Amino acid sequence: MIPLLARRYIYRYLLLAFVLPIVARLSLTAGMRIERRKGRRTVVSRVLTGLGRFSRRRVEKAAHKGAIDDKAVARTRS
Repeated sequence: MIPLLARRYIYRYLLLAFVLPIVARLSLTAGMRIERRKGRRTVVSRVLTGLGRFSRRRVEKAAHKGAIDDKAVARTRS
């Protein structure tokens, strides 16, 4: 049972650590190129840049989830 649980968490970590940043970068790049080519924002470029920004926020949130917030620690000590 434990190896099955560990495998699930390893896959989730790999997804967040490798796949999601690549998807974010590719979608942001594609959205910006479409905007540059058309000269204005289109529905497709908005969706792609929105997806890229959302993915980037999720990656940053996952990266900082385990970090200790120094201000929170200082508040609990005083």
